[in-house]
Amino acid sequence: MVGSVRATCGAVAILVLVWVPMAHADQNELASGARTFIEGLTETAISQLTDPTLPVVEQEARFREITRKHFAFKSIARWVLGGRHWRQAEAAQRDRYLMLFEDLMVATYAHRFQGYSGEQLEVANTRIINDTEALVETRLLRAGADVPLRIDWRVRKTEDSYRIIDIMAEGLSMAQTQRAEFSSFLRANDNDLEALMSNLETRLEKARAGRASGTQEAATKP
Repeated sequence: MVGSVRATCGAVAILVLVWVPMAHADQNELASGARTFIEGLTETAISQLTDPTLPVVEQEARFREITRKHFAFKSIARWVLGGRHWRQAEAAQRDRYLMLFEDLMVATYAHRFQGYSGEQLEVANTRIINDTEALVETRLLRAGADVPLRIDWRVRKTEDSYRIIDIMAEGLSMAQTQRAEFSSFLRANDNDLEALMSNLETRLEKARAGRASGTQEAATKP
């Protein structure tokens, strides 16, 4: 009996010794991969989106392609809306919502890269959140600014790539902020998803009008 217990304990010890280095290796790979992913995305955005002479249509097309490739767009949009509202929505409503959500993000943010004036994004740290997610902490260095802007990127590793699932500016989550705004709007409108989408359409029109006139409309809030 004693020998059996010793053998069992020995086997457990061997498994622990083998598994712990593997766990550390996986975490190191996740951290390294997430960091490389954000650095590569930064280089891509600077090279493709910062030309001030780029036509609006081409600017938005490039921005849309980058976000579709590097962001977990559908997951973000579903989480922002809320699981209950997503499940209750009909297929056509889901498709319309996803289209409006993407179009609004493109119309609101794509042209802002044309104001680029040499800012640099430096990775300060990478922190593991869980087995598949890491937080890449960066600092945006701006000319004339005494303090760099803190921007953190929550990155999820998939089978063959990495995807951004949230961005935090000075600790403020864009996804959580948007979710709170949508939730507040829906509560004030009897949880009417059609009312929310009509609101998104209005905001999209304002964003496009602001883009055409060279001004930035506050289109990200209901």
